[in-house]
Amino acid sequence: MPKVVDHDKQRAELLDGAFELFADRGYAALSMRDLARGLGVTTGTLYHYFKSKDVIFEAMVLRVVARDLTAATALISDGLAPRERLRVIFQWITANEADLRRVLLLVFDFQRHKGDDLLAHRLVSEASASYRREFEAQVGAAPGVWPLILGGLVQGLLEPEHHDGEIRLQALERLLFAGMPDDGGPLPA
Repeated sequence: MPKVVDHDKQRAELLDGAFELFADRGYAALSMRDLARGLGVTTGTLYHYFKSKDVIFEAMVLRVVARDLTAATALISDGLAPRERLRVIFQWITANEADLRRVLLLVFDFQRHKGDDLLAHRLVSEASASYRREFEAQVGAAPGVWPLILGGLVQGLLEPEHHDGEIRLQALERLLFAGMPDDGGPLPA
């Protein structure tokens, strides 16, 4: 009897493994053959699921973004005030900073190697916008707050010895909730 393959599960496993390979070696350093070898499959298997390395990369980035957003928002209950939502999200960001930084470095590497490729810029922009939209929706943050979160992740890459998540959280709370009681309530417009 032929082996029954769950194609969705196989595709997801390939994308999860591809993230580790891309994050460890960089976008340009991997060929389809390298990916197949690292994933323990044939190149034919990879081409069965994905037309090209770029298609793998794009699907992988979108999967990582969706996974991150699902994990971060799963911790938030409906009754939490905006300030508490910020704290929960920030705790998730702090707990997952190493992986978030790997994603950042990887998309920077991809964009650098793709140059002026519009699809590469769209992918990177779409990924960032997805994180930003969810953050703003959960916390009710005004536009412009997301770059502070992103900046903190980049600072941690550039100056790990000066990285303090608690200080960043307090600064964000002051920006977002200035003049508001600790129990939250609606954010100022």
